[in-house]
Amino acid sequence: MTVTLEDFFTSPGAKHLKDKDLLRSILGDIPLGSTDLYDLTFHAAFAKRIFDIMKREGANIQGAERMQQSFRDSVENVRTILVPYEARNLSTTKLNSSTPEARAMLSHLVGDLALLKNWLLRQEPG
Repeated sequence: MTVTLEDFFTSPGAKHLKDKDLLRSILGDIPLGSTDLYDLTFHAAFAKRIFDIMKREGANIQGAERMQQSFRDSVENVRTILVPYEARNLSTTKLNSSTPEARAMLSHLVGDLALLKNWLLRQEPG
């Protein structure tokens, strides 16, 4: 059975997406199964996990500075992966600006890509 992105967008987990239109727009340019999609979802899921830990544990936990740096690096990796797609996708261009709107969009995208990563992992044959 071949899995498609439409399967993801119609799955029960898709109701948790923060910005389905943004995710759909960006993924329209990135082939399912591509290295870029794998890297994008990997770094997004890693950033989301670190963010959730920092949020839960607070700024005074051991290794907080390193965690913050790892989070920033992962988000920057997401941005870097999207750069080649900017010419074809206005949403991608907006994400790489330094406005508060762009940071919010990027935050939503990272969370949504993490959901996609987790969904893709559940689709792999056991």
